[in-house]
Amino acid sequence: MKKKVLFLSLLLFLSLGFAKSDIAEAAMHPWKKLPQAGSTCEVRAWTDYLSYSTRATSVDFYLESRGNCGTLSYIANANIRYNGLNAVSSTETGSFSFRTPIKKARLHTIDVRPTAGPLWVEFRKNGRHVGQYTSNHLSYPR
Repeated sequence: MKKKVLFLSLLLFLSLGFAKSDIAEAAMHPWKKLPQAGSTCEVRAWTDYLSYSTRATSVDFYLESRGNCGTLSYIANANIRYNGLNAVSSTETGSFSFRTPIKKARLHTIDVRPTAGPLWVEFRKNGRHVGQYTSNHLSYPR
């Protein structure tokens, strides 16, 4: 009887795991060095998805740093391009020394929905430009 319960429990656990596998997961993008911010400074971004549905209203993201970065100021948006159209999300700004809270770059409604583009971030330190970061491409189906 114990073997049967164990087997059924294992079967249920595995079936739940496979059922969840087609759900999109968040994406951690690669680290990039920012030597102008500090000799060991690196930054990266996290986004809530790599592929967004047609009902998506925002790209949720956070930024983080490691190494000797100090406090970085940033300007970020989902820098999406389609037939010359650029930056169809709201611009988010702020500063951080380790990690930002989750931010929402709101997607603007446009006539022709773009197909792909990265999260683009410009970094400043003490008012001076120290580099930029582009995430992996995010896809936006039409």
